[in-house]
Amino acid sequence: MNRVYIKKAAILVTTAVVLSAAYLVGKSLLKPKVSVDVSELEIKLPTGLNSVKIGSSQKAVIKALGQPKQIAAYSSQANYKEGTVLNYNGAKFIFIHDKLTNFEITSHKYRVGLASTHKYSSIGSLKSDLPHFKIQDKTAFLDVTNEDSTTDQYLEYDLNDNGQVTKISYADY
Repeated sequence: MNRVYIKKAAILVTTAVVLSAAYLVGKSLLKPKVSVDVSELEIKLPTGLNSVKIGSSQKAVIKALGQPKQIAAYSSQANYKEGTVLNYNGAKFIFIHDKLTNFEITSHKYRVGLASTHKYSSIGSLKSDLPHFKIQDKTAFLDVTNEDSTTDQYLEYDLNDNGQVTKISYADY
């Protein structure tokens, strides 16, 4: 009788440990994602095979997204940075020293996502379609990190009253 009791107790303890571990793992996976490495961010056209990442050259962006409507000088008085901006219909891509540093998208023509998930969002996507980002008021955002980050970096999705994405931007402040 003692052996049966010990065996049942061992099974109950093992089950409790397994269920507790599964609960904790599940809870951590469902938490809002609070940061992602900058190398994970991708921008592409819905039909395009090439993607663009932060740090890409102007030539790489033009190859992936086509010829811009306008190429202009860029100057940020706040950060004392000068560079170039590629203006497309519904998108701006800012380059400092020929490296993509910031973007702003307002057209459904472009997709933004995380390389590891291959899930992309665009203008018009619903809040529920976004990865588990932090949501505050009408903005879904994700802190972006890199190995030598000296600035604050964010991927932001502006949302309208219906929870649809109206603007996607990335900035290193």
